[in-house]
Amino acid sequence: MCKFCYKHGAGKRWYLNERNLSVKLAKELGYEQWELDHWKLIDKVYGDASKMVADVLNDPKLLEPTKKMIEDMVQKDEGPRVFPEGHMGQVITLEEAKKICEVAGDVYRVMCPCRRMNRNEKVYTCMPLGLHGETVEGYVDHAPKGVERLTVQEGQEFLDECDEKGLVHTIAGTPLPLAFAMCNCQYPECIALRPRIDFDIHHFLKGHYVANVDVDNCTGCGSCAMRCQFGAINIQPTLGRAHVNQFKCFGCGVCRGACPVDAITLIQREDIPALREEW
Repeated sequence: MCKFCYKHGAGKRWYLNERNLSVKLAKELGYEQWELDHWKLIDKVYGDASKMVADVLNDPKLLEPTKKMIEDMVQKDEGPRVFPEGHMGQVITLEEAKKICEVAGDVYRVMCPCRRMNRNEKVYTCMPLGLHGETVEGYVDHAPKGVERLTVQEGQEFLDECDEKGLVHTIAGTPLPLAFAMCNCQYPECIALRPRIDFDIHHFLKGHYVANVDVDNCTGCGSCAMRCQFGAINIQPTLGRAHVNQFKCFGCGVCRGACPVDAITLIQREDIPALREEW
């Protein structure tokens, strides 16, 4: 179990602790104004972030200064819009995402700002929780559908749909221990995943699992490799079987869902000594 779960999980993973998903905690943290600012400035926040990533890609000399700036911002523990403890969220599995629906109760669905900013795609895959959803329910007007409230069952069924499409499930938390939204997104549009994948900025953590291939069942079809957004899977040329580089694996489980013969399972990251601190 990662240090954040020890500190904030009450014996569970931090994002499965009911208190951390509650409106009560958000209000105790004084988050009402943050929520209003977030939705009011959402175009600027996501637009500026997308532009910054594009600028860094076009000028490699900006990489180290930008990386330091983001990591300093994430790790500072005082001032407005705090992102303390070097952690803004984490990859989760489909099962964990469904469990979050159960613990949180009703969830919400809004347009993904990442894909709207980067591709002008209007897809509804972001799932605000608690106060984050309550605030947007009466506020969002930037999308034709605005916001939809989903029951626990509807939320879980929608997560199944996202998984079938190969979208990665994540949970966002700022400041810890508040978990305020689930996202179902993809590289390279996702502004949470892309800085981690492209620039190794450790603001967003790997999940608690890694993929493992049963080579006796694997047919080498390559479906898992095509689905992996983290470049963690390849087909071994000599064996003709899939191989997972578990140091690159984020534990999302998207490859597992793509396997037609159920040759991939997820195992606990902490059960592998070399991976226990690989977050």
